[in-house]
Amino acid sequence: MKILLAGGGGYIGTYLTEKLINLNHHITVIDLFWFNDNLPNNITKIKKNLFDCDESDFKNIDQVIFLAGLSNDPMANFSPAKNFIENSAAPTYLAFISKEAGVSRFVYASSCSVYGFTDNEVMDEDSPVNPLYPYGISKLQGEYAIMKMANESFRPIAMRKGTVGGW
Repeated sequence: MKILLAGGGGYIGTYLTEKLINLNHHITVIDLFWFNDNLPNNITKIKKNLFDCDESDFKNIDQVIFLAGLSNDPMANFSPAKNFIENSAAPTYLAFISKEAGVSRFVYASSCSVYGFTDNEVMDEDSPVNPLYPYGISKLQGEYAIMKMANESFRPIAMRKGTVGGW
């Protein structure tokens, strides 16, 4: 499978790339590489702002995984305007051009921050959402936008991941 990781040069993308290569997928990463390039050399790497992408960047791609954006509440609170652009507008734009290019699957790395404060409750996709801060609000906006584009040939998924950390 040909998989494009939008924002794949970060912490999750670097790890995910290795796993996908081991499953024999062909990987392309589009990223500005703010955190350097720690990706393997046997993939296609494109240093590019996601808003400079067009349909041609997504031709012959089977799946797009959106990992870009600002990654947590403190970063979002530092620049709420930038947060809404990177976490709402960017995935919406990439989902749109992916669909136009014939990509069948779009995976959006959302956040459990869409639930707001949960006091250690177990939440699932049917739980009520109540984002309280720019990060959670923007992630929920991104979810709503990409899911509205779904049809028989374009199947988006929003994954509400928890906080990820490590070395």
